Amino acid sequence: MFLKAVKSQSKLRLALVGPSGSGKTFSSLAIASGLGQRIAVLDTEHGSASKYADKFNFDVVELSSFHPKEYINVIQAASNANYDVLIIDSLSHAWMGKDGALEQVDRIAKKTQSSNSFAAWRDVTPMHNQMVEAMLACKCHLIATMRAKTDYVVEPNEKGKMVPRKVGLAPIQRDGLEYEFDVVGDMNLENELIVGKSRCSALSGQIIAQPGLQLAEILKKWLLDGTPTSVPQQVAVTTNSNPHNERVRSVRTLLGIEGKAVLEWLKTEMLVNSPAELDLNQVDELIESMAVQWAVKQGVQHNHAENSFRKHIRAIIQEGYTEVDAIGLWMEHVQQQAAQKLSMSVG
Repeated sequence: MFLKAVKSQSKLRLALVGPSGSGKTFSSLAIASGLGQRIAVLDTEHGSASKYADKFNFDVVELSSFHPKEYINVIQAASNANYDVLIIDSLSHAWMGKDGALEQVDRIAKKTQSSNSFAAWRDVTPMHNQMVEAMLACKCHLIATMRAKTDYVVEPNEKGKMVPRKVGLAPIQRDGLEYEFDVVGDMNLENELIVGKSRCSALSGQIIAQPGLQLAEILKKWLLDGTPTSVPQQVAVTTNSNPHNERVRSVRTLLGIEGKAVLEWLKTEMLVNSPAELDLNQVDELIESMAVQWAVKQGVQHNHAENSFRKHIRAIIQEGYTEVDAIGLWMEHVQQQAAQKLSMSVG
């Protein structure tokens, strides 16, 4: 059943997250130029990539509809045309843009004359998942930019005067999507890349000014460090998997919660060392606590998050969905409400 793990050569999956003006497009092109010669760009930013055509050599397709299927078509076309690198600039439009996931949900809800968006998410989620699968299956190196929700902080400048500064927060996309990438970095307005997540140990925690060819060289060395084709050897392995451990692991991964945080909570709150030591009711309590913690980080009040989780999860599971799928639908519902609230506050 189990095979000996072997590091194989692979294609890059890189995400650059930042507010407008942080240099995501230019940096993507600069990095891509160090990864390969044939570069394709999926442009959702009204031709912004083409403004750098005098500095970089690339082909471009500009989308007017940001339906996930449009992204899939372009990703597959780039793979079939054997491009070395595909840049998706930006992936946020597939979530909040014209014909994107949130707009699709609103349309389906209006068509069915339902105030409950869960039914709509059952149609939209598979489309979004297909887009993610197309990205992961892409034969090119893939660089995706994502806009960041922005806020302003007031801090002293070099003269000691208090001035506002724009900062980027969470990426505008489905929560947890960043876990699909090898490397995720936040871009600031000084054109610095702050690496937040990296499977490449040489980049962990790094702050890189004006990312480009030098970063590409580090990534290429890491990507090529492995066997060209994986030939794993089968070995006999025993496992002590526990259903409570697996259940908690699946949910916390979906919620983007680190295992260390869960273990600390178990030790301090329940005086145990792993979910395997809990009974069924205690595991239910742990999963609800993790989900509520996630919702609070999205801006939902604690009591409302608890009531929402208990009401909706039970109803969705009764319709035949697995617990993980049910929580995924609930998360999308919470995110949609948060996005609508943000849109109303900005407007």
